[in-house]
Amino acid sequence: MKARLQNVVSGGLSRALRIAQLGAVRVAASAANSLHRHARYIEVRLDGLDKGLDVEPIADIAWPSIDLAQSGDPVLAILSSIEFEPATRFFADNPASQRSLVSPQAQALLYSILRNLQPDHVFEIGSYKAGTTESLCRALHANSHGLVHTVDPFRADYITATLKHWPPELLKHVRVHSMSSMDFYTEMERQGIHPGVVFVDGNHDYEFALFDIGRAAKYMSHGGFIFVDNIAQPGPFLAARDFLAVNPGWRELGGLTEKSDTSRSFDRARSVIPNTDFIVLQAPTSYVVTNRPTTFGRLRWWSPAVNGLELQLNESAATGSLDIQVVLRGFGAQPVEAIGETTVRLQAGSGQVFAPLKIKVEGQFTYFSVEAWLIWRGDRPLQLATAPKPY
Repeated sequence: MKARLQNVVSGGLSRALRIAQLGAVRVAASAANSLHRHARYIEVRLDGLDKGLDVEPIADIAWPSIDLAQSGDPVLAILSSIEFEPATRFFADNPASQRSLVSPQAQALLYSILRNLQPDHVFEIGSYKAGTTESLCRALHANSHGLVHTVDPFRADYITATLKHWPPELLKHVRVHSMSSMDFYTEMERQGIHPGVVFVDGNHDYEFALFDIGRAAKYMSHGGFIFVDNIAQPGPFLAARDFLAVNPGWRELGGLTEKSDTSRSFDRARSVIPNTDFIVLQAPTSYVVTNRPTTFGRLRWWSPAVNGLELQLNESAATGSLDIQVVLRGFGAQPVEAIGETTVRLQAGSGQVFAPLKIKVEGQFTYFSVEAWLIWRGDRPLQLATAPKPY
């Protein structure tokens, strides 16, 4: 009896201690959040955002008009155009340049790419003081359409205080996402939003930069661009180089940083694009499959069965064999997964190909998803005109 009483008392004390620890953690987190908010408030006061902000009126900006499909290297074409210098001069004189961490040349290059590409969506990972955000929105305003999604988990109060002073013409082209880039990419996937341009300027550690580049590429529109900033630092630079190494079809624009000094971890002269700290990557114009397992994402499905996979080959498709795995998942009280496999032999010029499969899940489900994985074995990468379609 005495031992049982001791156990009860001990258990009660242990639970009380755990509750106290949880309470302390919550209090500490609340205090930290309060300090962060106060720091942002002080920053807003120090920068005078509570009183006003010097914002350049809406104006016509010179920009190099090029044919992105025919220019070979769009970055080099823009840099060599006679309109690039006046574009740079505008951003050098723009008060927002004092609120940006990139150079006027970098802003002019971003602006010029957006004017030529005419994207519906632009992602900016890392907002800082929204100086570069303003440059992006000026391009979309000149295009008469498009949204800049600027992402920063820490600076929502400051960015909101900045945007209050923007002209309404620019405000309609921006959405602020106060969340991590992981949460942001998940939300964009849920909404089915595909960017034409992504500016990666968030956490500069290798793992974060590699994630931001990889997720941007996964949902990038064909021929779109990823601008990676701060490649003088080893994290973003190595992330971009490693991404290129395992993603054939993607290419670096403006020159090749692979020739940079390998004896230096930090190298301010690493970028091949003058007066920037950029490496610029361009997406392929088709879906590329190699001997590395490749998927083009999960699809919501309407049925407990899949009968096969439809492939639309690019006109320049190679000859070889394609190993296919299709994963059908049913989600209900218990998730169920079924996998179908086949191999098809493809010839150059095959065009449309149907790969039959019989996959089915049994049970009661609220929804389904399909995920196709491809492995190509041929003399060169396989190019698909469209993403594989289950049927």
